[in-house]
Amino acid sequence: MLLTLFVIAIVLLAAIGVYCIIATHSMIRVLIALELIVKAVTLLIAAAGTVNGQMALAQSYIIALIIIEVVVTAVGAGITIAAHAKNGTVDLRDLTKIKG
Repeated sequence: MLLTLFVIAIVLLAAIGVYCIIATHSMIRVLIALELIVKAVTLLIAAAGTVNGQMALAQSYIIALIIIEVVVTAVGAGITIAAHAKNGTVDLRDLTKIKG
């Protein structure tokens, strides 16, 4: 029963994240959508560790995933700030106009 709830939450979070990436043009919303997808993967790893009885291994993977997530978010936020400073907007369609 609990595993079924985990699977529903994982699929729902991943689906919302993918939809947000496809449907939006804002760089900030894309970063939030990436966070949702990473949270779905984190839940998936935790559920797999619980089912296999290797929770310590799952926790180490989750910690590594959190570190990678923070780095990706920081780089994405930096790119977003730089794009806003250059273009005055965070619209992804305006990134094609950047030269040099």
